[in-house]
Amino acid sequence: MQRRPFRLLMLSGILLLCMAGIMVQLFHILRKPQVYEVSSRQGHYHLHVPLTEGTIYDCNFQPLNHPEDVIIAVVNPTPETLAPIFTKLKDREAVSEQLQHSTPFYCYLNEEAEQNQNLVVLHGARNPEGPLPAQHILGYRQNGKAMAGLEFAFSDWLSACDTSADVTFSVSGRGEVLAGAGRSLILNGQTGGGIVTTIDKRIQQIAEKSLKKAAPFAGAAVVMQIGTGEIAACASTPVYDPDHLADAMEQVQSPFLNRAFSAYSVGSVFKIVTAAAALEHGIPVKFMYECDGDVSVYGQRFRCHKWNGHGLLDMQQAMIQSCNPYFITLSMRMTPEIMHDTAAALGFGKENKLANGLISSSGYLQSVDDLQIEAEKANMSFGQGKLLATPLQVCAMTACIANDGIYSEPSLIRSLTADGQTALSEPNPVQYRALNAKTAAKVRRMMVSVIEKAKQTNGKPENTRAAGKTSTAQTGKFDADGNELCHAWMTGFFPVNQPKYAVTVFIENGGSGNETAAPIFRDMIEQITAADL
Repeated sequence: MQRRPFRLLMLSGILLLCMAGIMVQLFHILRKPQVYEVSSRQGHYHLHVPLTEGTIYDCNFQPLNHPEDVIIAVVNPTPETLAPIFTKLKDREAVSEQLQHSTPFYCYLNEEAEQNQNLVVLHGARNPEGPLPAQHILGYRQNGKAMAGLEFAFSDWLSACDTSADVTFSVSGRGEVLAGAGRSLILNGQTGGGIVTTIDKRIQQIAEKSLKKAAPFAGAAVVMQIGTGEIAACASTPVYDPDHLADAMEQVQSPFLNRAFSAYSVGSVFKIVTAAAALEHGIPVKFMYECDGDVSVYGQRFRCHKWNGHGLLDMQQAMIQSCNPYFITLSMRMTPEIMHDTAAALGFGKENKLANGLISSSGYLQSVDDLQIEAEKANMSFGQGKLLATPLQVCAMTACIANDGIYSEPSLIRSLTADGQTALSEPNPVQYRALNAKTAAKVRRMMVSVIEKAKQTNGKPENTRAAGKTSTAQTGKFDADGNELCHAWMTGFFPVNQPKYAVTVFIENGGSGNETAAPIFRDMIEQITAADL
């Protein structure tokens, strides 16, 4: 009998110890920050609503990305709230799915709606479906993460420019929204922040529309402001769809490749460089050569595209006729250093870094040692051999000729902006003199003659005067029928008297420059001129 009270006391003591242990554990749990967070959420339902992402603007503060304004409704799904907006919903199926949960949600409307305690109307911006203007420049995000282009290069700043709204509704203990109990709205970020590019949206859209006329061939088109090096347009085809990236990866024509920044065989547009090098080093425009259809360089024969020859030519006539033997003969009168250094001064062989991760290829410029081989020097004189260049490089060279021999480094970014209206800095072009002004003037006259005096040219615009040069660049590759694949080029500037833009068109495996690239060159210039009037 005496043992029973003792056992009861023992059991009671054990229970007390267990309860004390539980209390200690509970005390530690309650002290954790996440418990306070959960506790603070009780009685409220919170929605985070993205409104806009950082904007990429053109040179006139026109948005290149997120150009589509949207109306966003944050809804407490009561019958009284849904009835007035039902006909205004963009996606009724998505809203039907949300209604199954009976909790607040946000959706998109086709038109404005009147706000109340159970309905908050917000405004934002987003991308429409399909590719955007300058898609290769803008890049894309995948699962919210910046992966390429300016989206990647400026991801930190663009993310900091995102705007959003936090909407909080009061709820009951069972999680039901309390009608009329009030809600709070907090707006985050300042609308309009982003980056300002040199792209002119209007010119970019002209370039893309014109370039599509070269289909089924892939290609590129670049437009550059003369005197500043600012890229007004940079188009490449085909274009990938950022909403269907997996499909683009399977396409044979590599739509992710920005052909404006990729290097290719150049062909006869390089004769502009050879002519400039010759003039810079004392060979006059009136230097005469009689083309009889071929020329021999240390035993190696180079044929003219006109098999029976062009006859007696000076430099301007040789540029108009695009006579290879003439320019080969010029190269034989110049040292390897002269040819290499002139090309290097005009931007060949040098990569163009436009933004972090957005770099245009350096291509390939033959070294002085390469050019000790006379045949290689001969090939380079008319843009063949090992020489490779990007459409961007060719356009920058053309702009230099049009700008009295002053070379401007290509640029793509003007400034950051906090509000979408004012720039936070001023552009600072990098420039240097590459050619004597008299040399540039003589080459310009030759390029004018190519368009205005050639018997057959498809690059002559009707509403302005332009200067230019075409290429049909051999690649050393052949199709299934044994025909050599050639790249089509045309580069030039306009208007002639007061040059404003340089334009370069490249069509991959497009054949004749005059037949494939020149019509696009002409079309772009006519449209840009008409838009400027």
